[in-house]
Amino acid sequence: MEFAEKKIKKPCVSCPFRRDNDLGTTKPGGSDPEVYLGQARGPFWLPCHKDSEYQDKNSSPGKVQQCAGAAMFRAHTNRAELMPTQILHLEGNHEIVFASEAEFYAHYTGLPIESCEEILNKETLDQLMYIEMNKSEAKKL
Repeated sequence: MEFAEKKIKKPCVSCPFRRDNDLGTTKPGGSDPEVYLGQARGPFWLPCHKDSEYQDKNSSPGKVQQCAGAAMFRAHTNRAELMPTQILHLEGNHEIVFASEAEFYAHYTGLPIESCEEILNKETLDQLMYIEMNKSEAKKL
């Protein structure tokens, strides 16, 4: 599979992983925050929703840039080194992008960060990834 050239270096203003995004919703990009956590944890190609070629879930990886916010978030959450080389890798930036899964989840759910840290243990995060991986497999059948 061909991926679009990696030109993006920082997240757009509407990136769900950006601390100061302009989304104003508890469902960034129309999905629950758990979906983003599961996808960021796994080896998913995550498109930039603001790319001019982005259409929907059926967008072409060969035409649509990858999400810079997700790449930075993966660096913060120690997932970047686990991703295939085709997946966008960027250095983290704690000022722009959420520093942890708990910060991300607290932002969208309104729960205290301490509660989010308890909820989002390794097993829960792995389960969220597993759910997303199974969605992907179910679509192929």
